[in-house]
This record gives sequence, structure tokens and C-alpha cells, in this order.
Amino acid sequence: MGWAALTGLMLAGMTAATPPSAIPVRGGNALTLPAHRHMVRVSRSEGSVLLTAVQQGGQDGHGLRLFRSDNGGTTWKQEGVIHDGSTYDRADLVVVGKDVALVYAVETPDSAGISGSTSRDVYFQWWRYSASKNHWLADKPVRVFDSTSSSTAYYRAELARDSKGRLWVQAFFREKDASNTLVLSVSSDGGSTFRTQSALARNVPKRGGGRLISLGSRLMMLWSSHDGRDTTHYRIRDDSASVSSWSSTRTAFSDGIYHGAAMSAVADGKGGLHLVYKDNSERLMYRRFDGSAFGSAVKVLEDGDWATQPALVRVGSSLYLFYNQPRSDGSGYRLWVRALSSSGKPGAGKELASVSGFAGYPAAPDVLPSGVPLVCFFGIEPSSGSSYRLSFFSTSASSLKSQAVAAKQAPAEEDADRERFTATGGSGFEPPLDPGAGVSAATGPSQQAMAAGCGGASAMLAVGVTFILMEWGRRRRTGVLPG
Repeated sequence: MGWAALTGLMLAGMTAATPPSAIPVRGGNALTLPAHRHMVRVSRSEGSVLLTAVQQGGQDGHGLRLFRSDNGGTTWKQEGVIHDGSTYDRADLVVVGKDVALVYAVETPDSAGISGSTSRDVYFQWWRYSASKNHWLADKPVRVFDSTSSSTAYYRAELARDSKGRLWVQAFFREKDASNTLVLSVSSDGGSTFRTQSALARNVPKRGGGRLISLGSRLMMLWSSHDGRDTTHYRIRDDSASVSSWSSTRTAFSDGIYHGAAMSAVADGKGGLHLVYKDNSERLMYRRFDGSAFGSAVKVLEDGDWATQPALVRVGSSLYLFYNQPRSDGSGYRLWVRALSSSGKPGAGKELASVSGFAGYPAAPDVLPSGVPLVCFFGIEPSSGSSYRLSFFSTSASSLKSQAVAAKQAPAEEDADRERFTATGGSGFEPPLDPGAGVSAATGPSQQAMAAGCGGASAMLAVGVTFILMEWGRRRRTGVLPG
């Protein structure tokens, strides 16, 4: 039996008219942290471009690289190398006109923890757009934080630009005694130099995680930790105040954020914030910050899972959420995009794919203009053993179907026994074969036909064969994948 036929059998029941384009990576967690902006959309007179910072994890000898798509994600090509010297660094991106500013720092698997190293620094970098070359060109990286001891490390760096044009970089610092500090630095000269500010928090339990974000005329730093019992905190500042002026630490809400970074946040355009996060019970929750305080939690999904992650997109005042959800047979994940109401209640949705194996860690632009497709990457680890990849999905908001979803305001305390919810409807895809042969890999018509024809008894066989493999892989990844 040929490889295409074998893959079609193992991925029975997963079809799509247009299989997604892909970028080859070493693992399905290539787009951690969930809190990061891995993908941005840059508008130009000659057409918009999607740019994505991807940690390929050593695939074909590649590390952290920038990819671009000029056709809405149908194909992708490498734009340049951010940092090939580490297979663990991740980047956070901000668009400034036609240029892109980014920071990068280490993010290790959960099982590895954060160990000290003099190489675990934080770097800022501009990628400047050249119209004559139709290309983004990298400036020399600027080191923002320097780990000078083998017992210390900076990690999980993020970037924000305030209304005054200042660039703010946040990171967590592993102290020599293994405690964690939330550090901050600011540049008032366009990123040429940075000035370290007073720490925003000290003695953060275990590894910290959060989101630094501009709300228009104010900055917010929201954070929690891997502790599992830690509450969620925030500090905020007015852009008009002196750079050293921040509010005292405030409690955002009593429940923590899973691993501190399993969240997606987007400014509402009115001085507030929309937030979807995974709580420590592994459920997706929505809260809104109205400019003064966080509102009550609304469940986005009734069921919880260690691997479920959100990617929130705002289009005008409308909200859309990409997420992954366990399949009811335990053999894989279903990938969804769903509208959220202004109060966070799930509405119309569309299943994008159903994958035998691991699929998760979505990444999408945080804000998109009206009338353009909703776009997102997911990390895919097929149970068939074919190559890991980031698979790209694009759909219109109008294509979402009305789906009944159980969602309600979460009480302060809840029973540990929770009703499970399983989404229904939609169809999946056969992941592109052999993406290592090219950055843009698409299944040919014969493979599509093979996948479309695999159902009934073949589907049952595929489920039976993959169930044990999936259970083993799931337990293995629980201690390996971060976020």
C-alpha cells in the first residue's frame, strides 16, 4: 500500500475541498506561548501580507524564522531568519505602519522547566519593509535583558507599543534562588536603547506567564503562574504619566490562568479588554475588562482538557474565537472557530477540521478589518506518524453556522463533576502530505479522493488503531508540552 493510501486510511473521515497550506515544524507546540501574537496582518497599497514568526524546532536545521503569505495564507514562504541559534525561542509581534517590531526569548516544555543560562536573554528587533524590494529586512537585534549567570534566565518576553510611541518589553526572570520576577523595560527612541524599570512583581509562584497589552491610552500587564492555585493579577498605567508610574497590584479575578499563559487577549478599541483564558480546571472562560474592573466569568466550553487553547480575533466590535476541542472518541481533536457575543456567550460556529492525533495551539491576528477572512494556524501532530506541521485555516464570518453551545456565567465555586459538551457538525481534512518537501504543502486530488472515500468500516478501523496510540501520546505530551 502506498504512503498516500496508508495515510488516507489512518486519517479516515477527514476531508476538505481545499486542504490547508502548511509550514513544517518539529512539534505541535511550535506556536506556544498561546498569549503571544505569533501572526500579524500588514496592510499595504499593493495588498495585505500575513507574517508569522514560527519556531521550527530544528526541523531541517531551522529555528525561529519569519514566514509570509501574499495570498491570504494559501501559500507561505520564508521571509527571513529571526534566530536559528535556539530551538526554544518564541517571538511576540507588533505592527507599526508597514514595519514589524518583535521580541524573542526562551520558552521551554513544561517538563523541562526554566533552567539558568547566560544565553537566555531577551532581544528586540525591527523588521523594516522595503517597498522597492517588496521584502521585510531585519535590523540588528538589540538585547533588552541579559542573563549574566548560569543560574538565571529571562523567559516569556512580550512587546507592547503605547500611544506615545514608546516600546515596552516585559519578561519573567528566574532568580538564582529559583524564584520568579516580572521585569519591565522601555524604549523612548524607537528601540535603539532600553531602560530597565522597577519590577512589576516579585516571588511569582513557579513559572510566570501573562500578557502585556496596550488598551489605547493605557497599558496593562496581566499575569498568573504555573502554580495552579495562584490568582490572576494586573497592573495598569496611563500613557500620559511618567514611565515609572504604574498602579499598585490588583486582583483581576480569583481563578488563575492555566500555566499563566493559556490565554488570548485583545483590546476592545474602547479602553477595555476582551480575554479568553483557560482556568486551572482546564475550561475556556471569557471575561471583559471594562476599563475599571474585570466582569464575571462566562464559560466558552463546558468541557475541559489539558490541550485546549484559545486564539481570539476582533473584527470591529465582533469577536471570533479559534480553539481546539477533544474528540469524543479520545483519538484526536476538533478545530473550531466560533462567534462570541459582546458578553462572551458562544454563538454561531464552524468546525474547521477533525484530526486523528494532536492538534492545538492556535495562533491568529488579534485584530482584523471588516470584510477579510478569519485566519488561524494550528499545530498538527497526526497519529499516522506523518510529518508535524502548522496547518493554516481561512474562513469567512458569514460561513459560520448556528450551533447550540452550553455556556453560562460561572459561579464562584463549582462542583468538580462537570457536564461534558461535545460539538457536532462540520468536516475535517487530510493534513498535507510530506510538508518537508516544501513550505507550502497541499494534498493532491488523488489524496483528497482517498481521504473522502475512507469512511464506515475503515473509519472504525482507523479509530481502533489510533485510540491506543493517541492515549499513549496524550499522556506523554501532558508532561512535555507547555501552555
